[in-house]
Amino acid sequence: MRTRTGTVIITAMAGAFALAGCSGSGGGDEEPPLGQVPKVMRPADVPALPMNQYVLGEKEMRAYTQAQAVLSRRCMERFGMSWLTDAQTTADLPNLGADPARYFTIIDTEAAQLHGYADPSAKDAKDKGTTPGYEPTAAERAVYNGSAKGVTDTAGKPLREGGCAAEVDEEMKKGGVHGVNPLTVGNEFYSLYAKVQQDSRVAEAFTKWSACMKEKGFSYRTPLDAANDTEWKSGAATRAAIAVATADVACKQQNNTVGIWYAAMEAHQKAYVDKKAEHFSEILANKKALVESSARIMQGT
Repeated sequence: MRTRTGTVIITAMAGAFALAGCSGSGGGDEEPPLGQVPKVMRPADVPALPMNQYVLGEKEMRAYTQAQAVLSRRCMERFGMSWLTDAQTTADLPNLGADPARYFTIIDTEAAQLHGYADPSAKDAKDKGTTPGYEPTAAERAVYNGSAKGVTDTAGKPLREGGCAAEVDEEMKKGGVHGVNPLTVGNEFYSLYAKVQQDSRVAEAFTKWSACMKEKGFSYRTPLDAANDTEWKSGAATRAAIAVATADVACKQQNNTVGIWYAAMEAHQKAYVDKKAEHFSEILANKKALVESSARIMQGT
């Protein structure tokens, strides 16, 4: 437990991500050498991490999702059924890459002063709610997922195992490597998040940041502890949250905390990719196949 000077006792959550609080694997591994340490004062100063080249970018993810929707409707129409619109399927796309504004917790002064630790972009997405459109029936969902029995299409062909979902997946993955999924590779990199916190260079940077915060009247061991204080877990931009977030960003800027954190993250990600070179070569091949399939399908609409 830690106390924040002059206020109540708090318990910080384990980390900004669910995996961040888990102990890193491979304890005792030699720490990879750091590359160039960037000077980070704002999100725009954070270079792209190695992981980003292996996941689908925002535009690629949108094209992939739209192509899936097109194929899904084509399949369902053969069974005399409807399916979701493009707008519905692309309404709330996940960000598979590392968001520079949040991956290393908050680093934008204005955002801290206005919102504390709250993420206004997440709130906007939640406020929009589900995009209105067609809602599939139970029968249609059964055809899509393959659980329907005794169903044939307009040509008299029976529903294949796995339904339209399996058909779409097979078409999207043409030209790729079987068993390798670029849509989930981001999880592999997130598993390094806790390990990087244990890196001696990062630990030293956090110690300096913590000392700076203490001078400003706040007691937190790491930026993750500050970001995940249960006092503002709800996301409310309270005066306390704004005060801590503003001090947090100032201390990061003063000590280049995020620059060092980034450099360590980059080094560990590069080492991980080098160690599994064949695997990541296959990931790139499958990503290329998905991107090409998406373009081909959309051009044919």
